[in-house]
Amino acid sequence: MDLKQLTYFVTVAKTLSFSKAALGLHISQPSLSNSIANLEKEIGSSLFERTTRQLKLTDTGELLLERATSLLEQFSIMNEEIQDIVHGEEIEIVFGMIESAHGWFTKVMYDYAKKYPAVQFSVIDTLYNTRVVTALEKYHIHAAISNHRIQSPSITGIQLYTERFVVIFQKEHPLAKKEHITLKDLCDDSLITGMPKFETCKQILSAFDKLQLTPKIDYQIERFEMAKLLVNEGLGISILPESYIKNAFPDTLDYRVIEDNILARPVFLYYLKNRRFPGSVLTLFEEIQTFTKML
Repeated sequence: MDLKQLTYFVTVAKTLSFSKAALGLHISQPSLSNSIANLEKEIGSSLFERTTRQLKLTDTGELLLERATSLLEQFSIMNEEIQDIVHGEEIEIVFGMIESAHGWFTKVMYDYAKKYPAVQFSVIDTLYNTRVVTALEKYHIHAAISNHRIQSPSITGIQLYTERFVVIFQKEHPLAKKEHITLKDLCDDSLITGMPKFETCKQILSAFDKLQLTPKIDYQIERFEMAKLLVNEGLGISILPESYIKNAFPDTLDYRVIEDNILARPVFLYYLKNRRFPGSVLTLFEEIQTFTKML
């Protein structure tokens, strides 16, 4: 058996349809059927129970699917690592990233591009720790910048900095007259927060709860940039990580750092512990750590 046969088999096993599998593999159905028949002959056992109405895996087929899926994933990972090493200065580096890191990361990218002008970047959102772990382990991303605390034996986590939170409001808002602001000062205003499933929102609500305070939440949004727009329209106030007021902050708004010590969030660099990275990626990791020490 070879990798092509295993790929064909896994595709059929997952779709349980020769016609759908052939379409997805861009080969003719007779060619696919012949390949599976040759594989069954080589193994000495049927892989599918065929009836006029359905296709079902045999016990041998179930075992082969489990082993072949793992083998193909490992082969794909091996090929990914080799290509990264061979084309280290011309690869596409893929980063998962929280929205608040965009501002400083673009500055790192600017300096990095002078050293590695042929390297391309793709930056995608990462919102949940399980999604980050899966993306790293599946080699979908090289690394992630996240505020989630991820504990996994396969992943290295480096804390880059701790980010304070601020409350933003219109300049004519009564909060603008206060020099010092705590969470208690915010309970009577309409509060604009992130979605409850987001780690940052959970952290903010947990801080209120620890102080036995109840905020008045009127709006829940996906992106904190939207929070700026809603506050600018006079629909309430919002609590954001401090980095959000460092880029494109409207002149009509003001902010104060929230002085409750329990409200701050660490930001981490995560990458797969045993993955072989080319020098271009390792240099980027070093530059990220160097730059964020100044934040």
